[in-house]
Amino acid sequence: MINSIILLTNNEYYEKFSTELRRINLALEIVFLNDLAGLIALPYSLLERSRLICCLSLVIVPLSIIKKLKYGAYNFHPGPPIRPGYASLEMAVYEGDEVYGTTLHEMDELVDTGKINNIHIFCVPKNANAFDLYKLTSDSLLSLFNQTKEDLLDEAPLISCPIPWGNKKFSKADYLSYLRISKDIGKEELELRIRAFGFDFFNKLKLIESGNIYELENSDRPEGDLDISDFQVVCGQKFIRTKELINN
Repeated sequence: MINSIILLTNNEYYEKFSTELRRINLALEIVFLNDLAGLIALPYSLLERSRLICCLSLVIVPLSIIKKLKYGAYNFHPGPPIRPGYASLEMAVYEGDEVYGTTLHEMDELVDTGKINNIHIFCVPKNANAFDLYKLTSDSLLSLFNQTKEDLLDEAPLISCPIPWGNKKFSKADYLSYLRISKDIGKEELELRIRAFGFDFFNKLKLIESGNIYELENSDRPEGDLDISDFQVVCGQKFIRTKELINN
């Protein structure tokens, strides 16, 4: 049984994963990381006796580190094999996927290309938005972890499945392009984009008009009166001015 695990994840999943792993091996050493700098700083003496488990991390693990890990590196991808890459959840909503899921796979030099070890699949409720699907995906990740947690502590490599990755890998640049709308967008298309992309706290749907950036209004906007020049209305949705005088 493996006695050293490196968890590259966030606080929420560290607590959930570490609790379950220590129930299997009380003596398990777990190193918690959430950034590339911490990963690079790990000594070889730790890597050569460890397995890396990654979940919901934006860190791209260098191949040089993967090769030093005695028991390999595995990632819990928050999407099914057909949707590798960035924003798989949002694109599933936008393109109307009826089935979604999560994937456990070996980590390789390129993101979401390693051999697939296991999947967890579920049906997407009709008219689900990105937040609805996020909650279901979180449950799916935990179910997949619970299915495989004992295997992850076994010294043997995880068994791979003959399941291919999808051909189209969505990038962050692709994602950001969907956040930019024009004033002539149709009502149905705008509502769909809000349902798929309107729950990102850091990157909001935006309208660029006459040298100004207007972002979709939401509930966290401070109270106060707006001048008519401070907002645009598109298909009944209010967009609030956030920046001025940009280069289109």
